[in-house]
Parts: sequence; structure tokens; C-alpha cells
Amino acid sequence: MKYPFHIERTETSRLGTVNFKDLAFGKLYGDHMFVAECKKGRWTDCKITPYGNLYFSPASSALHYGQIIFEGMKAYKDPDGNPQLFRPEQNHKRFNASAARMGMSEIPQELWLDALHELISLDQEWIPEEEGCSLYVRPFMFATDRFIGIRPTEFFKFIIITSPAGFYYAKPVKVIASDHYVRAFQGGVGFDKAAGNYGATMLPLKEAQQQGFDQVLWTDAFEHKYVQEC
Repeated sequence: MKYPFHIERTETSRLGTVNFKDLAFGKLYGDHMFVAECKKGRWTDCKITPYGNLYFSPASSALHYGQIIFEGMKAYKDPDGNPQLFRPEQNHKRFNASAARMGMSEIPQELWLDALHELISLDQEWIPEEEGCSLYVRPFMFATDRFIGIRPTEFFKFIIITSPAGFYYAKPVKVIASDHYVRAFQGGVGFDKAAGNYGATMLPLKEAQQQGFDQVLWTDAFEHKYVQEC
């Protein structure tokens, strides 16, 4: 293993408190998380620790300039009970495309795969076996430069957390097509999974929900004639 991990196991698992027959999306989190730091292009301090809050400076550039990216993936169990991921190499490719567009350090594929497999193996009992359920896996990265001037940063934190989850929606979804707000446009960052892309959708989503809809169907930025994303 090129990136050796320090593994600190939790003293008290929360697994016994989970009702796997009644899982909401994004409300429960596994016992452990993976954390690594990038310092001027070099990934160091790779470790798996008990899931918990983070410490960082209020001057961290991610808080001020939005250098934050993420991915979303799922882990399942095969018929023999072994943890399985669906095409993690493709998520890695998209993560690094997002990192490149946002001026962030890329994650080596070996580090990405080793971190995922070690963490999910450690918390494999958190993978639901009920139909329609999975262990949602959220890798994310943000800038940690303690500087509030505008400049590309060279310090980042890469983290992976997991969450046992059921259906994202428990009923058919009602959507409304947006003919005013824009999700993505040529030359922008809409192709990338950057946090700011989602922050900008909160007001349109709030307005859609006030009208009785669940989500927004995004159309093109020029004529609002072509479907982009939902």
C-alpha cells in the first residue's frame, strides 16, 4: 500500500441503534471516516478515525470562496455478503475532473481506491441488505488554506463518510421545469460536482416545494427549451 493508513477504531459502535427497516436518506452515519491532507501537492496523514466533528480555521478558504467538491456512490453486499462498489474508478475520474476545474489538487487513484476499500471493509456491517437500500458513500474535499485573500490554495482535506440509506424519495416525484433559474451554462462549472452548484439551487427548490413540487427540472441557459438535468 503506497499510502499507509493509521486506523483508530471506535470504542463504542452505534450500529445497534440503527433500524435498518426504516432508513431515511442522509440522516445516519457510519462508525468511521477516512481523512487525508494535501500539503503543496503531497497527500499525507492518511487515517481512518471514529466519525466525528472536524476542526478547522474560520479563515479556511473553502468557507469564503467555495473550493469544495464531492462525489456520491453506493456500496452493496454480494450474495456471499462481501462489500461491493459500482465502478469506483469512474467516480474517481469525475472527482478529479471537478478538482481540476476548481483549481484543486487531484487524488491519486491508488489512494482513492485504498481509502474506499479500507473504510467500507471496516464498516461493512453498516451496509443494509434490505431491498432498495445501500450504504451511501460521500467522498469530499475542501480547501484549508488559512488565508482570506483570493488566490489558488495548496492545502486541502480529503474525507470519506458513509451513511446507510433507503430510497431518496419514498413516493413518485413531482417536478417543475425551470424557465428562469439556471443550473449550468457554457464556460461555467455546472459539469462539476462543486458545492456551490448545489447552493445555487436551494432558492429554486424552496420555491418549487412551496408550489407543491419535489424537485426542479433544469433547462438550458439560453432558450429554456432543452432538458439539462433533473
